[in-house]
Amino acid sequence: MPTFTGMLAAVGDIERSIVVDLLLILAVAGVVAIIMQRMRMALVPAYLIAGAVIGPNALAFAPSQETLAEVSHLAIILLLFGIGLELDITVLRRGLARMILAGVGSTVLTVLLGWPVALFFGLSGPAALAVGMAFSLSSTAVVLRIITARRELRRRRGRLAFSILVIQDVLVLAMLAVLPLVAGWGGVAVEGLIDDGPTAITGKWLDFAGEAMIRIGGVAALVVVAKVVLPRILRESLRGRRLEVMMLVAIAAALAAAVVAHSMNFSHEMGAFIAGFVLAGTPFRHQLSGQIGPLRDIFSALFFTTVGMKVDPAVIMESWWIIALCVVLLVVVKGAVIAGVCWSVGAMASTALVVGLSLAQAGEFSLILLGESGDLGLLSENVVASCIAIVVISLVITPALADLGRRLAHRASRLGHAPWISSSLLAGASENGDPSERPVRHIIVAGFGPIGQRITEELDRIGVSYTLVELNPDTVREQQRRGKSIIFGDIGNLQVLETAGIDHADALILTVPDEEAVMRACAVARRRAPNIFIAARTGLLSKSTTATKLGADHVTVDEMATAEAMLQVVVERLRGDEEIVPPQAMDEPPVEAEAEPGEESAGDEVSDDPSSIPPKVK
Repeated sequence: MPTFTGMLAAVGDIERSIVVDLLLILAVAGVVAIIMQRMRMALVPAYLIAGAVIGPNALAFAPSQETLAEVSHLAIILLLFGIGLELDITVLRRGLARMILAGVGSTVLTVLLGWPVALFFGLSGPAALAVGMAFSLSSTAVVLRIITARRELRRRRGRLAFSILVIQDVLVLAMLAVLPLVAGWGGVAVEGLIDDGPTAITGKWLDFAGEAMIRIGGVAALVVVAKVVLPRILRESLRGRRLEVMMLVAIAAALAAAVVAHSMNFSHEMGAFIAGFVLAGTPFRHQLSGQIGPLRDIFSALFFTTVGMKVDPAVIMESWWIIALCVVLLVVVKGAVIAGVCWSVGAMASTALVVGLSLAQAGEFSLILLGESGDLGLLSENVVASCIAIVVISLVITPALADLGRRLAHRASRLGHAPWISSSLLAGASENGDPSERPVRHIIVAGFGPIGQRITEELDRIGVSYTLVELNPDTVREQQRRGKSIIFGDIGNLQVLETAGIDHADALILTVPDEEAVMRACAVARRRAPNIFIAARTGLLSKSTTATKLGADHVTVDEMATAEAMLQVVVERLRGDEEIVPPQAMDEPPVEAEAEPGEESAGDEVSDDPSSIPPKVK
C-alpha cells in the first residue's frame, strides 16, 4: 500500500510534469484568446500575449519552460508542415510573371531597405541582414485567417495577398539555407579583416558562395525527391479507404523530411515545410489540410505561446521607444514597399494599398529566423527579445491595419494602375469575385457512384456547372484526366467544401453511402453557407429526421425511394398505363379471343399474366 508520504511525493512529481505545464499554457492561451475574440483581434497575438504573461519574465506561472523545448520544436515542425499544405502554387497561374515579380521584388526590396535601418540601430552587417530577412516576411497564418473569414480569397486583393505570401514562404527555404552562411560571414568580417588580408577574404567569399550554391542545390534535390516519393506513398495508404492512415503517413512523412533535412545540415523546420509544400500540389492536399487542421491549430497555440514566453517586459520597458519606433518603421516601410511594388507591376492602386497594409506585419517565419539567428550567435538575447516584441506588436495591430487599408482604398482608387502597364494585374477579376471563375449556377456533388454519375449526366445535359468530391483516388485521377472538375476528400471536411466552392454554390447534393459523412456535411455546410440548398441521401428512414435537423432541405431515403419506384411501376402496370410487353409474355402465343366475363379460358384455370388482372375500380 502506498504511504501518505509517497502519495504526496507523487503529487509533487505530477505538479512538476510537462502535463501540468501544457495544461497551464493551453488554458491561459484559451482564456486570452476568448478575450481577444471579444475585442475582434487575431488569435496568434493572443497566444503571444498569453506566453508573455505566464512566462519566466512576468508572472512565472510556467517555471519549467525547459521541459517544453522539444514539444515546442515539434509544434514548429507541424506548424510549418501545415503552412506548406496551404500553399497552392496554382494560384499564380494567372499573371504568373507579374505575381512572381511582386512577391520577389517586394521581399528583396524590404530586405535591402531593412538592412541599413538595422545597421542604424547598432547591429553588425550580418546581424542586420538577418533581421532584415526576418522582417521581410509576413504572417501567413494571421493574414490567411483574415482573408478566409472575410471570404476575400477570390477577390483581387485576396488573391494578390495570398500570392505574395506563397512567394515569401518559398523564399524562406533560401533564407533558412543561407542563414548559417551569414553567421559564417560574421566570423569572416571580424577575423578576416584583421588577420588574413584581402586575398584570404576573397577566398572565403568564394567558399561562402560555393557552399551557398551547394545548400540551395540540396534544398532543390529534397524537393524533387519528395515530389516523386510522397504522392506514391499516400496513394498506397488509401488502398484500404481509411483516411486516418493517410493522415498518419503524411505526418510521418513530414517528420521524415525534417530528419533528412537536418542530416543535410538544414533545419528540421525546412524539411517539414518542404513536405507540406510538395503535398500541396497533389489531390490529397485539401483532405490532409482539413484533417491536420485541428492538430496544427493546437500546436500553433503551443508554439506561439512558448514564443511569447521569451518576451521580456523589462526589455520592452527599457527600450519601449525604440521598439515603438521600429514597429512604426516596419509598418510604414514594408507596407509602402509592398503596395508600391504591387502597383508598379499592374495592380490597381486601391488593391495595392489594401495588400500593402495587410502584409505590413512580421510573421511566424520571422520568429523562426530570429530564433535560428540567436542560436547561431548572430543576435544577442536582448536583440532577439526586442525583435520578438516588435513581431508581437505588429501581429496584434494587423487586423486594424487591414481595416485601415479597406477604409482608405476608395481614396486611392482614383490613381488606377501604373501608366506604364497596359493591362491591370489579375485582369478579369473583380473586387466582388472573379466572374470567369464563378458561374451563374454551381452545384457540388459528393460521390461519383451510380447516383452521382446519373446526376452529373443530367447536369451536363442542361449546362449547369458542378464540382465533384470523391474519396476514391483512382476515380479522381481518371475524371481529372477527362477534364472533370473533381477533388479528393471527405465531404464532411470544411477545407474540402471550401475548395469545392461552398461559398458561392447554389446547391450541395450528397450521394455518398456513408451516412455519418452525410450528417457531418449537412452540419458543416449549413454553418458555412446558410442559404445553400442541401439535398441528402440516407439509407434508413430514421436518419432522415437527423439530416433535416442538421440542415438538409431535402432528404431521399433509399428504402423509401425503392418502395415508391416499385409501387409506381406496379400501379402503372395494373392500370394499363404500361405499354411495354413483360419479358415473360413475349414468347407466348397471341390470345385469339377474350373470355366473357365470369368465364375462364379453356385450359387456363389460373392466369399468371398480370395483364389479365382487370384494373382496380376507384
